[in-house]
Amino acid sequence: MNYVFRLAVPSDAEACSQIIQDWGDETPWMVPLDNLAPMKEFWSFIFEEEIGWVAHRNGQILGFCARTEDNITGLYVAKKARGKGLGKALLDLAKEDQQWITVWAYEKNEDARRFYRREGLIEIGREMEVFEDGSSLMDIEHRWTRAE
Repeated sequence: MNYVFRLAVPSDAEACSQIIQDWGDETPWMVPLDNLAPMKEFWSFIFEEEIGWVAHRNGQILGFCARTEDNITGLYVAKKARGKGLGKALLDLAKEDQQWITVWAYEKNEDARRFYRREGLIEIGREMEVFEDGSSLMDIEHRWTRAE
């Protein structure tokens, strides 16, 4: 599949938040995401303050990735674009000018963790994330280091 990649801008936050909402809706163990407004506000801020990329085809955003200097804030791909190399392409953009980079993924998110392992990231830490409703999920930190 051919995608067009460009830097993310705050106005991309709505489409990117919808990708996350859709993922949450199809993920039985994920805490429900009832309100998109805070998420849109968050991603709008992230795209203003950090570096991010969106991938689109025919004007529709199908995936995105954002990072600080050394940590991926988020990498999400729309369901219809998964398994086609888009996640790898976005991760490669995030790694492009870095010596190392980290990313967190929930322990139950086996697809993401398998993807990160396949792309050379290793587990380096664990932390329990507790949500407002009192539920919790184990979050696992992964790290990629450029080969010398």
